[in-house]
Amino acid sequence: MQRVKISAPEEFIYSMERTVGISEVNYARHMDSVAMIKIIHEARLQFLANLGFTESNIYGLGMVVTDLAIDFRSESFANDLLVIGVGVSKFNKYGFDIGFQVTNHALETVVCIAKMGVVFFDFDKHKLAELPRAFESILEKPASRSRVA
Repeated sequence: MQRVKISAPEEFIYSMERTVGISEVNYARHMDSVAMIKIIHEARLQFLANLGFTESNIYGLGMVVTDLAIDFRSESFANDLLVIGVGVSKFNKYGFDIGFQVTNHALETVVCIAKMGVVFFDFDKHKLAELPRAFESILEKPASRSRVA
C-alpha cells in the first residue's frame, strides 16, 4: 500500500538514460532500493552539469538535499534501460523540489516517482543561502529544456 504520495513532474526539463547493473540487483533478483537512490542522485548531478553547474558551485553556493521520497511502482532488473525524467517545482526563498520519474524503456512502465527537496547553502559561512534568482531564471528558459544524456 502506498504511504508516500508523490506526483510526477508536470514537465521534464532534463532526461538521462541508465542501464541497471548486475551489482545493483539484490537477493530478490530486482534492483535494490539503495541503487535507485544512487541513480536519482546521479540524475540530479547530471541535470546540474547539463546546466553548467556542480552541486558545490551554483553561483558560488552549494546545493544540499533536505529530503527525499520515493514511490516505487514496479520492479526493475539487471540490464533494463531506465529513462530518468527530471523536473522542478515548488520554488521558495531557499530552494525548490526536484522531481523524478524513472521509466523502464522497453516496457514503458514507471518504475518509480521520486521527489527531492534541495536548498542552497553557503559553505564558507556555514548557513542557508537564498535561491539565486539567476539560477531560477535558467530553469524557466526553454533553452534549458530536455536533453538525453
